[in-house]
Amino acid sequence: MVTANIDHLSYSQINCYMSCPLQYKLKYVDQIEPAFTSAALAFGSGIHEAVAAFYQTRLEADHIRPDQMFDVYRDTWRGAEKIRFFNGDGENSLDEKAKQMLTVFHESVDHGIQVIGVEEFFELPLGGLPVFQGYIDLIEQSPDGHVVIADLKTSAKKLSDSNAHSSLQLTAYAAGAEFMGFDLENLELRLDVLLKTKNPEMIQHVTKRTEDDLHRFIKLLYGVWNGIQQEVFFPKQDWHCAQCAWAKQCKEW
Repeated sequence: MVTANIDHLSYSQINCYMSCPLQYKLKYVDQIEPAFTSAALAFGSGIHEAVAAFYQTRLEADHIRPDQMFDVYRDTWRGAEKIRFFNGDGENSLDEKAKQMLTVFHESVDHGIQVIGVEEFFELPLGGLPVFQGYIDLIEQSPDGHVVIADLKTSAKKLSDSNAHSSLQLTAYAAGAEFMGFDLENLELRLDVLLKTKNPEMIQHVTKRTEDDLHRFIKLLYGVWNGIQQEVFFPKQDWHCAQCAWAKQCKEW
């Protein structure tokens, strides 16, 4: 049974299945190693780790400079295997872009807000399904006690508020936060977008979730899991295919 290999569910798994069911099978069921790591993935991971380091030092009542954040980015980059470049990118050009973006982030973030959680683990028990697990990027608290949960994304173009309203990851965060004891009605969600453009900037989109949103999310988890159990795996051809690390196996499907 293919589901024997799956001991938990995550946002990454759910998003992968919804994006391409065959890629989900190759990655999570067959557990085939990717042929390469795309430079965009390595870049995004490096920026994410650098920002997490910034917030972790804030949590510990300390601080970190942009150049120190870049050191974290480089350490993450060096840990990636078989990096493949696309769209004219190169290691040096991405290093310069990372420096610019991390400086913009450092200048844009509100240094007065209290950080109360970084990479906070949560899990949702689901009857009949593997437990859903995740890590909340950031939990902040304002002086009046208002709690904000944020997710950071890098993007090559500006996003709209609708991206925050429809973000499945923010919905997962909200479900995890409620299970952790936070009051959903008073919980604010925020999508922080660090733009990978010629002139980088950080744009924040604020949103909320309701109990109906969480119920719909749980129904989605059951629907995806049902597809996995029924071995509904097929390729979904779109622009992502050009940078897919399982393209060889897909062609042999």
